[in-house]
Amino acid sequence: MVFNSSYTIADLNHNEDALAEIKQLEQRLSEQTGAAITLIAYNYEHDIKAERTD
Repeated sequence: MVFNSSYTIADLNHNEDALAEIKQLEQRLSEQTGAAITLIAYNYEHDIKAERTD
């Protein structure tokens, strides 16, 4: 597994709607694939300065 420090685990503890959507998608994907699927939500912290070319 490759770790990139630009990603952190998303704090969805107080976002019940987002958690419900993730759980529903996990269920649908598990049914479609026949395997237990777990989705993990990350925040992407984008450093614009690192991409500058001037």
